Amino acid sequence: MNEKQFISLLRDFNIKLKVEHLAKIVYLLIAWKKISADIDQKELTFRYVYNQGVDVKNLQSPIQALAKSNNLFELFLHQNIRLDTITNDVLDKLFSIADEELVVPKVFDVFSSLAEEYTGFSIANQIADLGIRLLDGECSEIYSPFSHGYNIAYYTDKKIFAESFADEFVIELMKTIEDVSIDFTFTDPLTHPTYIKVDSPDSLMQFKCILSFPPMGVPTNNEFLRTDKYNRFKFHKVKSNSDIAQFEHILSQMSGKAVVLMPVGFTYRGSQDEEFRKYLLDNNLLEAIIQLPPNLHNATSIETTFVIVNKQKKDNNVYFLNLKHESFVQREGRRLTLKDIHRIVSLYEKKEELENISRIVSPDELCRNNYSFAIDRYIISNEIEAIHNKLTNFELVTLENIAEIRRSQLFKDEGEGKEVYEVSPSDFSKAGFLFECGKIKQIGSQYKRLQTYKLEPYDVLLSTKGTIGKVAIVGDASETMIASQAVQVIRLKGNNKKQKAIVLYMFLKSILGQALLSTLVSGVAMPQIATIEIKKLKVPMLTDEEDKQIIANFHNEIKMFKDIEEITQKINTIHNNF
Repeated sequence: MNEKQFISLLRDFNIKLKVEHLAKIVYLLIAWKKISADIDQKELTFRYVYNQGVDVKNLQSPIQALAKSNNLFELFLHQNIRLDTITNDVLDKLFSIADEELVVPKVFDVFSSLAEEYTGFSIANQIADLGIRLLDGECSEIYSPFSHGYNIAYYTDKKIFAESFADEFVIELMKTIEDVSIDFTFTDPLTHPTYIKVDSPDSLMQFKCILSFPPMGVPTNNEFLRTDKYNRFKFHKVKSNSDIAQFEHILSQMSGKAVVLMPVGFTYRGSQDEEFRKYLLDNNLLEAIIQLPPNLHNATSIETTFVIVNKQKKDNNVYFLNLKHESFVQREGRRLTLKDIHRIVSLYEKKEELENISRIVSPDELCRNNYSFAIDRYIISNEIEAIHNKLTNFELVTLENIAEIRRSQLFKDEGEGKEVYEVSPSDFSKAGFLFECGKIKQIGSQYKRLQTYKLEPYDVLLSTKGTIGKVAIVGDASETMIASQAVQVIRLKGNNKKQKAIVLYMFLKSILGQALLSTLVSGVAMPQIATIEIKKLKVPMLTDEEDKQIIANFHNEIKMFKDIEEITQKINTIHNNF
């Protein structure tokens, strides 16, 4: 019986109790039967209670008695499971499932399948298996903080030291029924770490091997920064998600290697993420980036990557492995699964380089790419490589050296004040200059801020969030315009601003420019290009004659689109005059 069949069986009881609670009762009964040989009082054994005849009213008493000496039963009482909502007939069937020793699924697999109504996120078995294999096989124990579930215990015989807000009752079931070795504490390691040196209460224990699947994007109130006495947090400063803080805690307890599952956004985001990536590289801690394909996890489509850090590295290079490549994935229904995990681990261990799949990257190259760990910056297809080869025919200049670049900010519609046009990518014209268009907003108290962000003639607009790569150039608008948050504003510096803006606009619209922009895109659910990537974008410097030709093409394009509009109107007239 697999977990879906088991859950379906429980749902067929068709009672008010949650399926999750029914599953917990069944596994409690299975555990009860298993430990009954060690229970001194005959009246408290599974067999005695079952043989007396199942009665919901009489069940609470033995459970409460066992809870005084057994942690599993004590935790069960804290689950708020309404046993009184179950009929004796249903309870008898649950006892029967436990007594007949039906082949029930593993504990974690059942609650993982219930993830959407249970935890909201859990780690697929394949990812747990791969994470264990990526660790050093010589580990005698594994520290695993923050994780929601501990199915990693199914793939190792090493002792696991765990602390998080996972369901302690489920973990206790795993320990009792499946004999996994987990030392678990229900706590947040950021605020109350468990594993502290006995002889030095202000120092954390050190672990040679760490495997962690932290929850992603969880907001934090930063209270732990004030109370921390272990000097853990150097980069998590602003009030945001806890990704970097969790990683910093992991480093503070690491003496050897750590394998950490992170959201892909960590590999390219700016601010404290970038500072932390620089720290990992400068201190030669980063060993590998292993990009996972999307849709591997239960109840979420978050794209993730394994970040492997090691305090005992033998060189200063970084190994990049792209598991999104078709040779590593297969589809099972809507979900993707990895195939041949043994091959993946072998590639990593040997640091083998394969075209379009894996590559060893020097720290200098990572530095030149602004400490981005995004896999697409280092493992590129033949088509993208051809684009870069074409660009070598030009003299290139970094965009931030010739222009000011910034993402637009949100302006709330105040319902009164100055009317302005907010331009979105959907408002961009197909050719020529962009004039007054878009959504009208009224700006009152934000008027001073408006002066900073209002658009100027010959600003080049580039959509970098959601819709990627649409380009516009602002004309001599008579009304005030601002750009939406999905837009980067590029304002050329120096003389000949109009000419330079037209040339840049035409380059970004070109097949070559669009292909180049596509290499900078990160994220799946919400594709985007970071501002730092636009700033570091290298664009061609053309001769005066080439500039004149580009500007001529700009005006020719406007004429062509006008011709198209006229032809379209004539076609519409024919249809209307049928």
